[in-house]
Amino acid sequence: MAELVGLALALPPTIDLCLKYGRQLRALCANLRQADAQISERVIRLDNNWMLFTHKLDFLKRIQHLIEDDHREIWGQTLRILLSKLEIVTGIINRLVRPLPVFLEINHSLEVNARRGKYILVKKSLDKAIEELETWQQTTDQSWFLLMRIADSQVDLALQTPTNLDAIDDKPHSNTATAIPSTVTIRASRMQDSTYGSSSEAGLTFDAAELSKMFIQQVAFSQISIAQRLYGNGQVGVYILNQITCEPAAKYQLIKKDARDLARKLQHNDPHTFGLLACKGVAVPLSTPTKGRHDRTTAPPMLTMVFRQPVHTTGIPNSLRYVLSHTAPPQTLSLRFDYAKQLARSVSYVHTFGFVHKNIRPESILVFTSTKSGLPSQSLFLVGFENFRREDGSTQRLGDDTLERNLYRHSSRQGASPNEDYIMQHDIYSLGVCLLEIGFWKSFIRYHPQTGQALPTEILPVSPHPDIKQVNHFLHTRGREFLLHLARNELPQYMGTRYAEIVETCLTCLDPDNQDFGDEREFQDEDGIRVGVRYIEKVVLRLNQLCV
Repeated sequence: MAELVGLALALPPTIDLCLKYGRQLRALCANLRQADAQISERVIRLDNNWMLFTHKLDFLKRIQHLIEDDHREIWGQTLRILLSKLEIVTGIINRLVRPLPVFLEINHSLEVNARRGKYILVKKSLDKAIEELETWQQTTDQSWFLLMRIADSQVDLALQTPTNLDAIDDKPHSNTATAIPSTVTIRASRMQDSTYGSSSEAGLTFDAAELSKMFIQQVAFSQISIAQRLYGNGQVGVYILNQITCEPAAKYQLIKKDARDLARKLQHNDPHTFGLLACKGVAVPLSTPTKGRHDRTTAPPMLTMVFRQPVHTTGIPNSLRYVLSHTAPPQTLSLRFDYAKQLARSVSYVHTFGFVHKNIRPESILVFTSTKSGLPSQSLFLVGFENFRREDGSTQRLGDDTLERNLYRHSSRQGASPNEDYIMQHDIYSLGVCLLEIGFWKSFIRYHPQTGQALPTEILPVSPHPDIKQVNHFLHTRGREFLLHLARNELPQYMGTRYAEIVETCLTCLDPDNQDFGDEREFQDEDGIRVGVRYIEKVVLRLNQLCV
């Protein structure tokens, strides 16, 4: 790999090297299509993956001059990793297609047995190589989709330009937008014009009375509900309901508009890619409040976001709060790392879609059991869109004094009247608290079985039955420092030093002396990309490098 020297920020030469190895890989794969059925299946899987890689690399090459240096550096790092993996996979395939000795080729039965033996020996290595390539693709997805935030028409042109596949067949070349539909989903969510179809929100809202036709049950330790509806054809639809309380009521129309906007942006078919559920629409009451009519004696109006159950999952999901409170710690660290990586990915995509979440906590995270090989055994999805807003929208600076929320808020955002406007770094801080709980596999909060009141568990240094003022005083004055103490001094023995350092980065991301996130002026770019790039570099990529 000596060709890589000096290519740190020179993306085109690195991309060309990746494409070179990819062409070799495709040619080798063509020679194995008639091999043993199991080998052939693996080869087709490799070939399909490479087609996606080619679309991404060709697009990246076309728009690389629009990418800022920090983002370019991340791409340089990830492309070098891809090159090393391509070299390994190419070597494995080469060994499979290497000619057998002449004496074996003369005897057909010996030749068949020899090739079968070679396949058996190499299958394990091939599976691992394919898995690593697919992991690489999942890792780069976040940097890839962040490119869709670049506000330049050259991005749209590159998406529509046919990809130079250097194909070894006669199939017509498609463009990136066609080959990777999720790209259009993200791009459309950032555009206000009709470049990617109508921006109409027709069909995204429906009468909330439709919810009465569903059988609804609450997810334990969560504000989320699961709904089932029996249709006339005998099919059962399963949905996830996320209620939004419109406070203040005077902002109902604005909150409704933001909810429709979020629903439009989440009209995707890739929940496992984004860690965000696909949205069916927003249930709204037929009679909507009129400005000035709402008073304190009237219940605030409600909206309900309706999400589809993710494919390849089964059963009723649990909240992460329930999992941490009621399941034994996993025997290995693999599941904890999976949880952490999936949750960090979800937070990244909330930002990519142009929102801040404002409610990241275990009650807002659903854990589904996966049914498809190639997916984690348990899949996490971030929900709980109660207080979300657009990144460029106004913040109301409204809060509350509840323990189950304040624990996950930075001290500047605690209480009924937070001191600072909400930015993405506040979501990163909340993520840090969740990663801390995942690392210990302990819930920091328990719920009283009769009253449902949130109470601190023994890990927090307050009375198990405290006065609410006592708890809030602790959280506001010493809460963050205590969580940092746990991350620095106790977490490493559970999860290792590198995981603990990532948690510390999240918990200190709003500190002025934090070298990664502290200077807010560094992130005041027009497209809102810089903070996302820094988050991918300092949190997502570092988490993805952890393994057991």
